[in-house]
Amino acid sequence: MTNILLSKKIIASIFLVIFGIAAISQENNSDIEEVVTVSSKIEVPAKDVVGSVSLITQSDLETRVVNDLQEVFENTIGVTVPRSIRSGRTRNDGVTIRGIGDKRVNILIDGIRIGDAYQSGGFGKDVVDPILLKRVEVLKGPSSALYGSDGLAGTVSYTTKDPSDLASAGNPFVSVGMGSATVNQLSKISALTAIVAGNMEALVQVTTREVNELEIHNDSTSPLNPMEGDSLSLLAKLKFNMANGSDLTLTVDNQETDAKYTLLNELGTSYFPQAEEVTESIGDDNSTRERVTLSYNFESGNILFDSGEVRIFSQTTDQKQVTDKTKALIAFGPFGPSFTPTLEHKDYGFNQDLEGFAVDLYKQFNIGSTSHDLVYGFESEEASYSRPKDRYETNLITGEINRVFFGPEVFPNKAFPDSEVVRDAFYFSDRISLSESTTFVFGLRHDNYEQKAIVDSLSAAGNPANHPLLPREDSETSLKLGVIQDLSDVVSVFAQVAEGYRNPDFTDAYNTYTNYAFGYTIIPNPDLKAEYSTGYELGLRGTKEDVKWSLVLFKNNFKDFIDSNLYSLPPVNGVLQVRYENLESVRTKGVEFEIRRNISETLSSFAGFALNESDNLINESITPDQLKYGLSHISKSGNVSTNYVMTYTADSPRLPPIVGRSGSTPAVFAPRSITHDVFMDLDLSENFDLRLGIRNITDEKYWDWVSVAGLAEGTAQQYLNPGTNLSLDLRYTF
Repeated sequence: MTNILLSKKIIASIFLVIFGIAAISQENNSDIEEVVTVSSKIEVPAKDVVGSVSLITQSDLETRVVNDLQEVFENTIGVTVPRSIRSGRTRNDGVTIRGIGDKRVNILIDGIRIGDAYQSGGFGKDVVDPILLKRVEVLKGPSSALYGSDGLAGTVSYTTKDPSDLASAGNPFVSVGMGSATVNQLSKISALTAIVAGNMEALVQVTTREVNELEIHNDSTSPLNPMEGDSLSLLAKLKFNMANGSDLTLTVDNQETDAKYTLLNELGTSYFPQAEEVTESIGDDNSTRERVTLSYNFESGNILFDSGEVRIFSQTTDQKQVTDKTKALIAFGPFGPSFTPTLEHKDYGFNQDLEGFAVDLYKQFNIGSTSHDLVYGFESEEASYSRPKDRYETNLITGEINRVFFGPEVFPNKAFPDSEVVRDAFYFSDRISLSESTTFVFGLRHDNYEQKAIVDSLSAAGNPANHPLLPREDSETSLKLGVIQDLSDVVSVFAQVAEGYRNPDFTDAYNTYTNYAFGYTIIPNPDLKAEYSTGYELGLRGTKEDVKWSLVLFKNNFKDFIDSNLYSLPPVNGVLQVRYENLESVRTKGVEFEIRRNISETLSSFAGFALNESDNLINESITPDQLKYGLSHISKSGNVSTNYVMTYTADSPRLPPIVGRSGSTPAVFAPRSITHDVFMDLDLSENFDLRLGIRNITDEKYWDWVSVAGLAEGTAQQYLNPGTNLSLDLRYTF
């Protein structure tokens, strides 16, 4: 039966491909040359980049009716976005590049490090609204030679819209739009305006959304907790162009989300760590991120630089995760159980403040027969982190309030002490043209890193064992070497070696959580070292008329990975001591291939695959081998485009059984899958656009392996991806 079903899916795939229901959005004009900046911090034609960079354009984001982080990267070879479920809440869990993610990918917005997000049991950076973006660039492989700490696996660079992208002198731009999606009952309204007048440019975009919980596949036996949420997104830019060729830009980027959960997973009777019956549990979460950047671009033809940019920035992230339970505490006596009606309130927060400045300078010069494109500069930033926690129970009979739980854990407290991090860095990168056919790239960055904990009464309450919290200082120099050689007018070969590193963050260094109920305490590790990576790439790239292709072989060696609970010291008073440790080496390697072809004036195609392997990676959580194929058709009038994408993902690895308190359970297995997505873009009039996306049109039941690797069989139903789902955007431009 399985083979019959698989055959039907393969036949459906061939049918859809033959009839060309379209592809991932692509530019049909082969004269448009793609330019990227993330690889060198200067504009470089994509065909001349040393290394692997993927570009996602604003047109692509709009055509695919993108609404969240997973959809941003859904067609990018080698990049995935895992999903996480923590404390009954579902969220995207950062970006994974070539199998490595979490805190090991640098994520930037308009050139600065994006704010962190932290929830119970988890860490993420899903705090970017895709509707604000004009481009996304992904640098694959270690990137610390340009971007410093956290660049073990690569860098994601988001760039927001500018006024001059939309408006010109005397031609203001105004649009309003609305959209919906069945996958989470999304409804959104967005307004965007941009003007260019004299020496001033301005842009304002406001978007509101209402969403519900994700609607996963109908075959799931465990739906997600009900949720009602809303969000407000604001981007404002004001730019002044000066007579000397310089400009000053003020950017304000505010994101706010609210979500209310009905936590069905917490209902019922439990007997550990205390006996209680929960009849209602409501989660009420709020998250805000506020960013202000002042950027000054200037030109000056002196001996040190031709032009430059100075950025001063400030960013604040505030999160509150509130849970209110209605329950009855159960006590067992000689006359049977008694029930005490109780309200429990949890208020867990996370706060981050980030501020600093950066200077980038650019210089072109010649030495003998070689020409140089040099970019260099320095950065300084300070970040502070706090994780306050409060919890109490109110006896509804007596009004008595209890703040002591299991062991005891006394509230309020902090999961880790407030911590401060100071980063200072100097870098330079030089593209050296040795001849018309040979370019050499050299990059170097030196980072200094200081971290300290600020102990107060709340952090002391969260550290009852009084574990020492030592300041940390570190410095690191990261290198990048690469070369690209034209073999002919249409084919080039490139090779590079690049380094990455990640300093231990606030949780790695200072997490001091003690759980007496489960008999363990997390102690700081004064010997914890930074993580390191070395990446090697060898690639071929070709461009001829209407065909572009690339073939890349890569190998990444990671050293001193940080993980928790892998090293235990002898129990003290029956409490097991665990701490974050550096692991043995992890290795990943693979092959990536992409080809794009303009078949005719109206038809283009895309194909790509990624083959991956890993050694010692926890739960072998690297994406299984994957193949993508797409077609794109645009009408001769240009008013209608239709895009189609097929994604084939191979079987996941078969992991050993999961061993726990209740015994051994088989690990989850993600079988191969084939999905099909269709997107249509209709210009209904000169001013009115309609965009429609239909994802998973064959209602495939499948998991993303990076989200479920290591889970026990039967526990991954909530991680099933949605079945057939529709997205719709309407936009009117005045």
